[in-house]
Amino acid sequence: MADNDRHYGAPHDGVPRLFGLALLAAAATLGIASYLHRGGHITLGFTVIRGERFTGASVPEAVIGAILAAGAVVVLAAPGRARRAALCAAGFGVFGVLAGVGFVAASGRPGIAVDLAYHAILLAALTATLVLLALRRPRTGSGRVPERQRARSR
Repeated sequence: MADNDRHYGAPHDGVPRLFGLALLAAAATLGIASYLHRGGHITLGFTVIRGERFTGASVPEAVIGAILAAGAVVVLAAPGRARRAALCAAGFGVFGVLAGVGFVAASGRPGIAVDLAYHAILLAALTATLVLLALRRPRTGSGRVPERQRARSR
């Protein structure tokens, strides 16, 4: 096992668990956003975060969050087989957040700065996850790059 693979907590032929945790964190924030857009509120002790009724955002946030959570479960449960699931989940998340930015910008609602900031941060995190996953080369059980992958990279 290579040193950098041990650092991420995954076998050398799989997707590091760190990617699963990143997908899970993004899914959790989307779940919270969906709840708040259903008029929910979160009591923090010193303040209360009050949501608003905006079901047009709530449903897509829940769907994107569920897909990211499913990708995270695959990465965390079966990291050796998780590359495609992680790439698809992160890609879908990037697409969904970009669509969300468009809807927020076109909504004409007052005070969209917080929504845009949230979308920008989530988009950066998901894009970074997607790019790092795409750049990570799959390995065989021996730790070597598969022959078909080597041929493609020439």
